[in-house]
Amino acid sequence: MLEALRCRDLAAINTLIARWQKTIGEEKLTDVIVNQVIVECDSDSHRWFVQHFLGQSKYQKMQQQAQNHVFHILVNTGLEPGKDFSFGLDSEMIISDRAKQTLLNQLPQQHRALFEAQLQSSPVLNPMIAIEQQLGCAFFTNLAQIASEKMQVLSNSQAAAYLGVLLAGLVKRHPALQEVDFPTRFIFQVLQGLSPERATAIINDEETNPQFDETIICQDLLASLGERQSHSLTDKEGNMSVEQLKKLDLVWYGERRLAEIVAVIPR
Repeated sequence: MLEALRCRDLAAINTLIARWQKTIGEEKLTDVIVNQVIVECDSDSHRWFVQHFLGQSKYQKMQQQAQNHVFHILVNTGLEPGKDFSFGLDSEMIISDRAKQTLLNQLPQQHRALFEAQLQSSPVLNPMIAIEQQLGCAFFTNLAQIASEKMQVLSNSQAAAYLGVLLAGLVKRHPALQEVDFPTRFIFQVLQGLSPERATAIINDEETNPQFDETIICQDLLASLGERQSHSLTDKEGNMSVEQLKKLDLVWYGERRLAEIVAVIPR
């Protein structure tokens, strides 16, 4: 079976499965494939087998379950998303040496060598550091504090919408934040002070297209950029200055790119 998997020989695999079903039964065959064959094959062969024999939707579900399991293992051992590990595009995972060792310790000794051979550890590059260096302030630390304060006064659905719209704009302006799983890390940080029940309710909010007043979010972003002490972040009509819009464009992208709005403002 392993040889057939490596060669991607569908005919051979189907012949073997049909023969073994007759001799040991379907339940025993499933146990053999899962616990003896799949654990010994390389990751590409594993992925190929699941996609072909279980279907793409089942594969994606298994992949998400595995990712959640790995996330909980690493977080529960004190590792930090975005620092020690991150989930990038196409479910790719980037891990540090420390995270790699943590995962290896979870495996039976006989499977560690194979698993280690398939892991490539690399430092998790943190775009937040580069962004804050460019801005010249502790932007993300300030924003997390402000967002935490917001959680205390918003309802669960409002809190979920606030985080959804805020994070969507940050990631749209700086896609590299998604690659190091910044949204997950930020949410966990902001919800730390809440009860487990309330935090879970906010995370599990069912709204798929959250809406929140962008003016409020822009004010919080400006405060995080160092304008918290300003007497007013807007004029009497509620409009922001060109300089404030330019500042916001460095970090956030709402319904329209803020640079586009600045470009059409009369000078």
